[in-house]
Parts: sequence; structure tokens; C-alpha cells
Amino acid sequence: MAFFGGFLGPQEQAPVALDDVCRAIGGGNVTELAAIMDSEVELSIFDEEDLYSKADAAAALQEFFTKFSPTSFGKVHQGASKSNDAEYCIGTLATNKGSFRVYIYVAKTASGVLLQELKFDRN
Repeated sequence: MAFFGGFLGPQEQAPVALDDVCRAIGGGNVTELAAIMDSEVELSIFDEEDLYSKADAAAALQEFFTKFSPTSFGKVHQGASKSNDAEYCIGTLATNKGSFRVYIYVAKTASGVLLQELKFDRN
């Protein structure tokens, strides 16, 4: 019966989760990452760390992913804050030019998560 096919309409989406952020990083999907960024993001790529607007963070990530094309992302450790209003993940991003240690920090909201911090360090 096709009538009971899907319960989520075209405007309704499942809440974004930390796993979605990890998947977007592993695929180098800046569009997906920008959609879940907070208005300001603390971004650290190697030794360059700053607080970026959403647009500037997306541009910096696009430049990074153009230079280092991702092939996979694997989680090493994942956890939540004591108050359970935030989550984090530490993982390894494999690229065409080596691997990177990645730290991801997201705030939990009613509609899912907001990306607030992202760090890339050489392994």
C-alpha cells in the first residue's frame, strides 16, 4: 500500500545528528556542513585557529577539502557533555595526501545539532 509509504513530508526532515556531521566530513561535503553550522564556528586547520562566520568557515573548509580530498572518516572516540547539551567526536580523516586527526564539537538543539567547533591536525 503506497498510502502508508512515508511519514516525513518534503519539508520535514529527521533531526541532524553527530553522525551526519562525521559523514559530511568524510565526504568533504561543505554544503551539508554549512547547513548545520552555528552562526559562528571555531575552526582550526593546522596552526590557523579563529572564530569564523558561517560563510567564512565554509570557504575555509572548501579550500581545505580541495587541497586534501577526503576518502574516509573513522570515529576514534565520541562522548557528551555532563549536562548532555553538547556532543563531541574525535576521529581520523583519510585524504589523498595523508590522514588528519579531527575534533568535532556540536551543541544539541531541539532540531538536532549545531556545529560549533572543528579542528584538523596532521596525524
